[in-house]
Amino acid sequence: MLLWLGFAVLTAGVVAALLRPLLVGTPTDTSLQPTGTAVYRDQLAEIEADRARGLIAETEAEAARVEIARRLLATADATKDAPGTAASRELRTVATVVAAALPVLAIAVYLAVGAPNQPGQPFAARGPAPGAAPSVAQLVAKVEERLRSHPEDGRGWDVIAPVYLRLGRYPEAADAFQRALRLVGESTDRLAGLAEAHVLANDGIVTEIARKSYERLRELAPDRMEPRFWLAVAAEQDGRFEDAVKVYAQLLTEGEAAAPWRPMVEARWQTMRTKLGLATEPAPTAKKDAAPEAKSTGLAPALANEDVRAIQSLPDDARKQMIEDMVAGLDKRLRDNGRDLEGWQRLIRAYTVLGRREDALAALARARAAMTGEAQSLEALGALAQSLGLAS
Repeated sequence: MLLWLGFAVLTAGVVAALLRPLLVGTPTDTSLQPTGTAVYRDQLAEIEADRARGLIAETEAEAARVEIARRLLATADATKDAPGTAASRELRTVATVVAAALPVLAIAVYLAVGAPNQPGQPFAARGPAPGAAPSVAQLVAKVEERLRSHPEDGRGWDVIAPVYLRLGRYPEAADAFQRALRLVGESTDRLAGLAEAHVLANDGIVTEIARKSYERLRELAPDRMEPRFWLAVAAEQDGRFEDAVKVYAQLLTEGEAAAPWRPMVEARWQTMRTKLGLATEPAPTAKKDAAPEAKSTGLAPALANEDVRAIQSLPDDARKQMIEDMVAGLDKRLRDNGRDLEGWQRLIRAYTVLGRREDALAALARARAAMTGEAQSLEALGALAQSLGLAS
């Protein structure tokens, strides 16, 4: 209530300042009153002096005094009855009433149509505006608030851990993955996330926790290349260059000929050979079976083996044009039907292999928009972007 009284006082002060010219009043002829009275007084003194010197008779002096008195009274009456004086009094009255009534009227209107009894709501606690989608920061804040009051909510830690990882909050991601593993159980995604968070939090160093996670991940998913690569990096960091060279060579042999990670692995393979004092030689090549070659276009498994052989038999220009046409066709199909995660992955890989990075980024953005609300699909797209060097 004191707040509203303060508002009322402030309003009254503002109104008074605006109406000040009316409260002060306007100049009138009353400012001439002191000067007029002095003139008449001087005239009376001159008449008395002339009578004393015998210049005028007593009768004439008396008549002059009466005339001066009449003028003095007329001047006083004119000043009293001047319209400006009465108007000033009326304006002062109106100004006083307005200054007093306006705050009272404002409070009365607010009490009638407002909600003075509603509790205050801090800005930080307010939700998004109606119809507006909450931001990532708001969603993360909500999950964090729940986890503070329910720290044993394994599902909450499982949800927020990959979000922390994508936001670059690596130490928090590592802690969240660790809690999710303890509370929800072991899975390949949680092990991979825990290992990745530790590696990124330590500037590429494969820590002991990351190494154990990758070793366990390799047991659960022996076909995945990610744990094998990082275990080779760990061997490098431990000075076991021979072990690292063997793993890199095996990856290059088993991997796709056009895999985006291949140049990086080749560079590390050559570096390890140099440290071992081995002679420079061409990097191991991928196996020459049909399936990997189909994947090397970035369109697998959209192509059958016959299609692959047909493409390989064409001249370079014709083969490139056919691949471009197939990529364009896939792009068009996904514009019409965007709920195809595998199609988006093939398109993004294809653009990357073709060196069209901007198109790959645009396709990644469209894929994420099409997969809004599907956490697993979005996570798969994020992992693909990370592996292709498209993550921002």
